[in-house]
Amino acid sequence: MHAGAQRVLLIEYATDHGVSAKSYRIQLVRQRMSKRELRIRSLCVFVLISNGIAFYSPLAHSNEAMPTHCRQDEFSFVNAKVHRIDTNKADTKTSEGATEKFLSLCADRDKEPLTRISYRFGAIGKIEIEMVASAQNKAGLSTQSDSGAHAGLISIQFNKGPYTYEVSEGMGMTSGVSLLVYKSRKNILAFRSDDYESQMILINFDKISSPIFKRVKPIEPW
Repeated sequence: MHAGAQRVLLIEYATDHGVSAKSYRIQLVRQRMSKRELRIRSLCVFVLISNGIAFYSPLAHSNEAMPTHCRQDEFSFVNAKVHRIDTNKADTKTSEGATEKFLSLCADRDKEPLTRISYRFGAIGKIEIEMVASAQNKAGLSTQSDSGAHAGLISIQFNKGPYTYEVSEGMGMTSGVSLLVYKSRKNILAFRSDDYESQMILINFDKISSPIFKRVKPIEPW
């Protein structure tokens, strides 16, 4: 593209075709994805128009409110209603009458460089776990991809003692947000969400652009 034109990045967005899961961690979809899932996926599509550039993001037009742990002065990178995943790889839906749990990633601003991002988990109005990533206590960024399956995964890891809390979002032909909890790098809990809003794609996973992040390896490589 000539020097006077802006760069345009086309990020492959989800189609309505499923692929088999290689790991329950990312729950590659076998079923057809709903219109709502496609709309709230954090996959930005940029369209080049004659004599100009137009930017379109399905996420930016989602107007269905999602409960959040983030304060009004914070930016929500993730809001997700989660349910437990059993170790036999089957989803365990929240039983009727049970308290719904939500996961939020809340930052001090909507674009990098960020100086703070908080992990919060629990019922709305009753946070059970909160961790804050800062320049002194960095969160880890990792990516994984499978070109054959057109699938990818972006992840943020928060650490507290022997525990690691890994929040991931599927890219390409995957869907959903997952939360994996590890103790001494052994998986002890797993949660998944198909009802979520995410703007994790706005974080630069290719190059560290905020002092609160560091590059890490995936705990469970594909």
